[in-house]
Amino acid sequence: MTHDESTTTAAPPSATAPLFGRAQILPWAVASVAVLAALALSIWNANLRSDHDRLQGRLATALQENATIRQNANASAYQLRPTEQGPANANATAWFSLNGSGVLSVANLPQPKEGTTYQLWYLTDPSQAPIPGGTFTVDAQGMGFMLIPADVGTFSSIGISAEPEGGSATLSGPLLLSSDVSGARG
Repeated sequence: MTHDESTTTAAPPSATAPLFGRAQILPWAVASVAVLAALALSIWNANLRSDHDRLQGRLATALQENATIRQNANASAYQLRPTEQGPANANATAWFSLNGSGVLSVANLPQPKEGTTYQLWYLTDPSQAPIPGGTFTVDAQGMGFMLIPADVGTFSSIGISAEPEGGSATLSGPLLLSSDVSGARG
């Protein structure tokens, strides 16, 4: 017997045998990544909830501050919007103090036609004629203002029309801007 025949040699590893390290590491790696992703999502969710709760608290505080400011305010503001006959980009704001006097400020009203002016109207209800208010003009940029006296009486809305120069005792043209001002006065 030859020396080569008596020595047993180990068989080479089979090419089809599973690789011990890789086959068992892959499921653990996937599971670890999934656990880390779940943990990250949980932390993110907790942070979002905390942010949401904090913002809800800030909103509640802001709403309470706004209510307090309104309660302690010495004036109320009302926005007049264009009617169907009014200029689309025109607007006005009426401020009323607690004693009933106020100020009207208008913007983007075109210059009135020759021989006309703008007039404020106080409306009580549809069955009664509007109460005439003061007249005002606008500058070249369409801005103007007028004082609103405290002795006008009770009304629920206001409007602006173009009337003959000097004003009118009865509404003769359509309202161009109007607003509900219920609560502005007794």
